[in-house]
Amino acid sequence: MIGRIDSLLRRAVNGASALLLAAVVCLGIAQVASRYLLGSSIIWSEEAIRLLYVWMILIAAANADHMRITFLDTLLGQGARTVLQAFRVLVVLAMLALLIWGAWQLNLSFGRDRYVALGLSKSWYWMAGVTGCLLWAGTQVSGLLARPGEQEEGR
Repeated sequence: MIGRIDSLLRRAVNGASALLLAAVVCLGIAQVASRYLLGSSIIWSEEAIRLLYVWMILIAAANADHMRITFLDTLLGQGARTVLQAFRVLVVLAMLALLIWGAWQLNLSFGRDRYVALGLSKSWYWMAGVTGCLLWAGTQVSGLLARPGEQEEGR
C-alpha cells in the first residue's frame, strides 16, 4: 500500500514537472517567435515563464536524485542502514521545515505585491517554495516507508 502511494506520488511529481517544462518551452518559443516574426513581444510572457520555471524547479526537486555519500551504507548491515536512512530523512525534513518557514515568511512580507504584466499576486511565487518542499517531504517519508534500508537509486 505504501509502495503504491510512493509510486503514485513520484509519478504525479514527475508529471507535473513535465507539464510545467512543456509550458515553459512553449511559452518561450511563442515569445521568441512573436518578437522576431511578428515584431512585437508577448508582454506578460517573461513574468509567466519565470513563475512557471520556479514552480517547475521546486516541484521537480521533490523527486530528483540528490547527492549523498554512501560509503557507510556499504559497510553497514540492513538494520543499521535503515537507521542511517531514517536519520538522513529526519535531517532533510528539518531542512525542508526551515525552507517552508522561510518561504511562508517571505509570502507574508511580499505576497501582496503583484506581477506588473500578469496582475497575479507574488504569493504564487512564494507558495511554490512551500508546495515544493511539502512534496519533497512527502517523497522522503513515502520513500523511507516503502523501501526501508534500501538504496534509493533505480526508482
